[in-house]
Amino acid sequence: MMERTHPQVPDTVRSRRSRTGSAAVWQARLIMLVMINIAQLWILAATVDAALAGHYSVLLPLVVSSAICFLVTLSIMRWWRPTSGKRTSSGYVRPPKDE
Repeated sequence: MMERTHPQVPDTVRSRRSRTGSAAVWQARLIMLVMINIAQLWILAATVDAALAGHYSVLLPLVVSSAICFLVTLSIMRWWRPTSGKRTSSGYVRPPKDE
C-alpha cells in the first residue's frame, strides 16, 4: 500500500509528531507497568498476611490474581509496542520499498 504524504506538512514536523507519539506510548506502558507492580506487591502482602493468619481459603484467589497481573505485565512488555511505518510489530525494520 502506498504511503500518503501531505505536501503542506514538512517532514520534520511529521517525524517530530511520530517521536512524540512514540514517547507517549512508552510512557503509558511504563505507568501501567508501575501500577501493576504496585498491585502485585499489595497482593503479595495480602497473601503473606492471610497465610500467617491461617486464612487459607483466600490464598487461591490471591495467587490467581497475582498470576493474572504477571500475564498482563508480560503481554505489555512483549506485544504492546508503538506502531511505525518503518518497524513491524515484532520490532524489525522493514526494507525500503522500491518505487
